[in-house]
Amino acid sequence: MGTTGTTTTTPAAVTEEDRRQRAVESLALPEGQPVERFDRITRLARVIFDVPFTSITVLDNDRAWFASIQGSDLHGLARHETFSDRAEAVGALLVVEDAAADPRFADLPSVADEGLRFYAGQPLRDPMGNVVGTLCLYDTRPRTLDDEQRTTFVDLAAWAEQELTASNEMTQAGRVQASLLPARPVRLPGWTVDGLCLPALAVGGDFYDYAVSNGVAHLGLGDVMGKGTGAALLGAGVRAALRGTQEAVIAGVDLGITATQVARSLLPDLERAESFVTMLEAAIDLEDGFVRYIDAGSGLALVTRADGGVERLRSEDRPFGVLPDDHWSEHQLTLEPGDRLLLFSDGLLDLLDDPVDWSPEVGALLHDAEDGPGVLAAVLALGHARTPLDDVTAVVVVREREL
Repeated sequence: MGTTGTTTTTPAAVTEEDRRQRAVESLALPEGQPVERFDRITRLARVIFDVPFTSITVLDNDRAWFASIQGSDLHGLARHETFSDRAEAVGALLVVEDAAADPRFADLPSVADEGLRFYAGQPLRDPMGNVVGTLCLYDTRPRTLDDEQRTTFVDLAAWAEQELTASNEMTQAGRVQASLLPARPVRLPGWTVDGLCLPALAVGGDFYDYAVSNGVAHLGLGDVMGKGTGAALLGAGVRAALRGTQEAVIAGVDLGITATQVARSLLPDLERAESFVTMLEAAIDLEDGFVRYIDAGSGLALVTRADGGVERLRSEDRPFGVLPDDHWSEHQLTLEPGDRLLLFSDGLLDLLDDPVDWSPEVGALLHDAEDGPGVLAAVLALGHARTPLDDVTAVVVVREREL
């Protein structure tokens, strides 16, 4: 009896080293660039264990380079010349008390030529178990680690492992979140609308948005309670819901009505997440400067007038997600030529000299800048001068003076 043969193709075998290398590449670690969250770990390890050198070492093909290094200005080595290459082969905590007396390591250039004697290395793995790096301690004198020190070192390595493997994911999340922000400022005759967002982490709960249609600028700035990925996901949902009302807002529907619809549609998600959102939303007629706005629990908006006057936008309405039967009211004002409007999140308050009576300082910042980009540059300078504790977001609207 004959058989009908079918040809099957067996996938080429992937070696353990192939998988490990692919895992390293997938992390997209920033070679040659200092990364504070990595440096924090190696600095701490250097102090705790009183060693002259520490590193997070990445084995990349035939090279070993340092995602972080303390106590040395080395950038990389040939892989076969490193302790980490041999630690990776061991696959577990490796402690070398005296490398010069250990035939496995005595021939390494760092031992024979540079005088290193002590090494401790803990492999760092991705979620699939691939070794993507090593947390390392080095000393020029023989020594050991007692049980308590070994436990502490493994704990530090677990932290480093989490930071390494999360870095790519968070970087991608940050890029996605940034891509959801407006791609460019609005520059129209007589008007500028622009914004910035500085997340305290790779991603954050602040967001802003703006668009112009039929001579009306529709803009919003929101702040989700909390930071990080969860807040960012909620923020993306709020932004999408607001965008869904854009046609109605531009057509002149009362902002209190549209905001109430948005808040009630979001309520189940906010209740499950045990969160809330402060929100500022405005619609500006670019022909006459008439502004309609709602303030859902923010209170962080300011107008500077052409004559130097400063006005805070006020409202008694609560944030989205606090009470199920809440509703929001539309307020109105007019931006005359030379006036400016700034919406911002509470992260900016942490950067001010007086976060309680903030109107004079924010008013001066808004009034004194040369233009809209200058306002945002001043906010950015504050963020660089005083490390933000929370996300910092701002949207500025400038109505140019008439010539």
